[in-house]
Amino acid sequence: MMERPICRFQSINGDLLTDIMSRVDGSALASVASTCSELRGIALDQSLWKKLCHSRWPSTALAEAEHLISGSVHGCFDKFYSDACPLVLYDEVANANPLKLLECAELNPRTSPSDLLSLIDVYYKNKCVLSRISDGIPEAVDIFKHGLVDSSLEMIADERQKWFLNYPFKLELMDLEDDDDDDDDDEALASPISSLNEAGKSRENLCKKLIEDFRLSWILVDKKTGKAVNLSSWKPLSVQKSWPYHATYVMQFGCVLPVEESLLPQKLARFIVTTRFRMTERGECLKWREIRMRIENIEGAHVNGRSSLMILNKALYSQRSTNQFKVEEGLRKYEKQKREMMRRRESREALADRLFTLIEITVFVILYVSLRLLV
Repeated sequence: MMERPICRFQSINGDLLTDIMSRVDGSALASVASTCSELRGIALDQSLWKKLCHSRWPSTALAEAEHLISGSVHGCFDKFYSDACPLVLYDEVANANPLKLLECAELNPRTSPSDLLSLIDVYYKNKCVLSRISDGIPEAVDIFKHGLVDSSLEMIADERQKWFLNYPFKLELMDLEDDDDDDDDDEALASPISSLNEAGKSRENLCKKLIEDFRLSWILVDKKTGKAVNLSSWKPLSVQKSWPYHATYVMQFGCVLPVEESLLPQKLARFIVTTRFRMTERGECLKWREIRMRIENIEGAHVNGRSSLMILNKALYSQRSTNQFKVEEGLRKYEKQKREMMRRRESREALADRLFTLIEITVFVILYVSLRLLV
């Protein structure tokens, strides 16, 4: 029989241990909790996990988010951290296993758009420059939640709900029109950063710098179950400059999720988080123009609201990893798989075009010969 390991921290003052643990990251704190019962009690102190969450995602310190996390009956800040810290991992082996998908499908509850909460944080050089909360999905209307009884109001709500379920899904945090005269209005959305427009830097070098310096987190929370998932890739997947006269940049983040064939024939859904911002002439601040999320299939077609709600549910129970390299490798495999699928589709379309042309020529020759015989 194995003897229980002796904890050598019993003689150390508890306040000192708490102070030490307040300086470690989440993975280290979770590891400490599994060492001995004395340390476990301190490592599960919710005030430590609350501090970690607020430090990593400042949006969790906003009143609505903090009330939801601390008041959840399904967990607290340690549970939230364990859900939101790892990123969604695309694994071809798991994608090829139908039992794995079925297992996840059985775990997924039915969720209303009003049950979802998004926590968004944008960082530049390890400093958070924007934190926002988006409650529910603004485009969706749940008539049962609002209890509409008037027939005309119910009809309007029902039509809007049908529109959401059947049209391309998008979740907007902000969407502002580009206007050179709206500088005063933009000041509330302007985030100060150090100068990016150094003399002599090319557009390519600037885009590379933005990829290195920017990070984004988009955490989706189910308010009923307390489950959470980070739908961002953390690092930008791409940065492009558009409208060069306005110095506007478009940056994309996201992840890939395997789903059942009944949801998407290609069995793959891609979350795309798009940020669009304009830099001032001196490059001293960013003026945010757009932050939104959409879902696409592997062919690039937008997924409608009905399917998107099911996919969002599945994301809450998805496979994840804290290994950034594995996450990036999974995204590269997805891009390779996408290119191969597009190549096969183009080959099939080219073959179909040649067959159609051959059929046309054959029909024309037959008609021509028939007419010659009749004459």
